[in-house]
Amino acid sequence: MKRWIGFTTISVSIALPCLGQPAAARTCEAPPALASVDPPGFYQDAGGYAEAIKPLHAFIAQVNKAADEHDQDCVLNLLASWARGDALLTIGASYQGDFERSWAGTDFALALLRFPVASTKADHRFQQIKPWLIRIAEETRDADRINHLGNNLVYWAGLDLMSIGTLTDRSDLIDAGISRARQGIGDIGAHGELQRELKRGERALHYHNFALIPLVFCAELASRRKIDLYAENNGAIHRLADPIVRAVQDERSFGALTNVPQQVFPWTFQGDLAWMEPYYARFHDQRLPPIIRSRRPFNNPRLGGNVTASWGAPQPD
Repeated sequence: MKRWIGFTTISVSIALPCLGQPAAARTCEAPPALASVDPPGFYQDAGGYAEAIKPLHAFIAQVNKAADEHDQDCVLNLLASWARGDALLTIGASYQGDFERSWAGTDFALALLRFPVASTKADHRFQQIKPWLIRIAEETRDADRINHLGNNLVYWAGLDLMSIGTLTDRSDLIDAGISRARQGIGDIGAHGELQRELKRGERALHYHNFALIPLVFCAELASRRKIDLYAENNGAIHRLADPIVRAVQDERSFGALTNVPQQVFPWTFQGDLAWMEPYYARFHDQRLPPIIRSRRPFNNPRLGGNVTASWGAPQPD
């Protein structure tokens, strides 16, 4: 299997002013809120995308770093600052902006869900953050540029709705998210295939894995409401997970679904395998510990940072 070498992961940092301030204060200083994010499509203009998305990715990294350091006060400060600025609520010309807003909202909600819910909700800053995140979720719910696609981006929109709905106690958002997750679960075929993702050709493996991520996390959030999405469509999430696990073990095995030679991104079998943490914690699939152990910690900028810390389970000796 060929490896994808055309793109590299985007690593950005923020140079903050006021260098005389203590390091902790500088780290928690929010950059100006972005009214919108409107990058060109990832595949249409990789360089333009990387440049345009830097400010948002840098802020996400800042939020996730604070969450990783268990600094709830900093996470609340950062998100409240962007909430006051109505960040990400202006519709851009590019469809990519809708995707980025959905992923960002998911990340922010999951970062906050890493902390005790009662203390988050009792904080006055949450009263600024809550309506802002709800508006992000509502924009995602109503985004025709996502809804018509019927592919992994719809499943990711479902996770945006479920994570924000869970954080803000909005059952209507949770229900809308479950509906989108069920669409994805219903799309999974008898052998774990997703027909829309098979059409990706050489990127089919990457996108099968990318589609699985939100379905697993939606299932985990749904379980809090006593809804077992893992069981639906005759255990379809398990069917999708199986060829991905086998492909990590032996990349040639994906040929059972498509004979097109596959290209994967550097992060496909790294941070994008973060779904394995909650999946192993729940089902103890014995194929997973060697895969997980060599890659920990799993960090994912769409899932609130360090997924191992927030969703992982002890590994067998």
